[in-house]
Amino acid sequence: MKAQPARIAIVGANFAGIAAARQLSGRHAVTLLDPKPAFEFLPNIHELVSGVKCPAHLQLSRDTLSRRAGHHLRQEAVTRLHTAIGQLELAGGDRLAYDACVVACGGVNTDFGIPGVQKHTLPFKSVDECAEIGDQLALVTARGRPSSVVIIGGSFEGVECLGEILRRYRGVESLRIHLVEAASRLMPQSPACIDAAVREHCANLPVSLHCGVAVSRVSRTRVTLADGTSLRSDLTLWTAGAAPAPLLFESGLAPDRRSWAPVNNCLQSMAAPNVFIAGDAAATPKPLWKQAYNALAMGSCAADNVERWLADRPLRPLRPGPEVRVTAFGDIDTFLELGERVFAGPALAALKESIFQLQMAYQDNPLRSAGFLRGQRRYLDALGHLGVPALIQSGYLLRRGVRRLGG
Repeated sequence: MKAQPARIAIVGANFAGIAAARQLSGRHAVTLLDPKPAFEFLPNIHELVSGVKCPAHLQLSRDTLSRRAGHHLRQEAVTRLHTAIGQLELAGGDRLAYDACVVACGGVNTDFGIPGVQKHTLPFKSVDECAEIGDQLALVTARGRPSSVVIIGGSFEGVECLGEILRRYRGVESLRIHLVEAASRLMPQSPACIDAAVREHCANLPVSLHCGVAVSRVSRTRVTLADGTSLRSDLTLWTAGAAPAPLLFESGLAPDRRSWAPVNNCLQSMAAPNVFIAGDAAATPKPLWKQAYNALAMGSCAADNVERWLADRPLRPLRPGPEVRVTAFGDIDTFLELGERVFAGPALAALKESIFQLQMAYQDNPLRSAGFLRGQRRYLDALGHLGVPALIQSGYLLRRGVRRLGG
């Protein structure tokens, strides 16, 4: 008698979820679950603010990607995992049984309890949200009278948002931009030289930087800071980071609502052995940057370990590569972080665009050959882990205006 295929659920179908789906064999009964129809290339959503890209450039059909992987997409939200009995509770009331599950639900917007944030700010977490920001900026700047835009959150999302506004609107004399960051400097998790470079670029531009002070409340036309400063705002943008999805705590995968889901070094949940967690949702033993390349590696590793767990084989630890981040500052500058080393220069924008084009080609590949896909994956890994450092060491990028920051 033929054995029944293992039932595997993947909660979330963006970078980590799609990577998990590609890794899993077609001999399993795999269901991907996500309430939205489109995969989104989130590392480049800032370019929607300036209009350099349009939504169609950054979206792919999740149903198509799922079918190409040989699996099934169910367009519905998961509200809870019942890990003890192996069931997912869906928003429509149905339940879906599973033998193993990959949770790749990412994060959600958070307002940190600040009054007015939900009502009076535009968030910066999705393609639709950033496209709306671009549309609203066009309306504000077309009025022909003095206008003020306030960006709340000065990490890499806030810096990239500021850069795109400057790309398109820095010649608009009536526009003033404020960037507010509660930490003492911009991009507080990155080397301080990036903060210094952004400040230097902004010195002669219509930009005011407010660091070391938190926002206390937001109204329709004002942003009030904790020190009493009141900033007039015609458009307030929220780039202040993400929080864990409620699903993690409500399913018993995270200890509280403020925590990501703890996993071991094989991405297996510390709370449920038949659940593996990938992407932003996972709290790994060694913290990782919440970047797309890490989500891809985690999705593949989680799926591999699902199959190993089902076959009662030893699990494989996640082996992350070097930490690399490329942060664009519009057409003014681009910053490349290689661990603690930072390089900068407009020429690096081509590197970020190359990564985007290669990743989208990989995601949208109509060929289903596993060997071909593995070859593409190796090529992308080599670009990040070997190609970029080699270009730096060879001096190629330095000869094209790229400079080393911070000594």
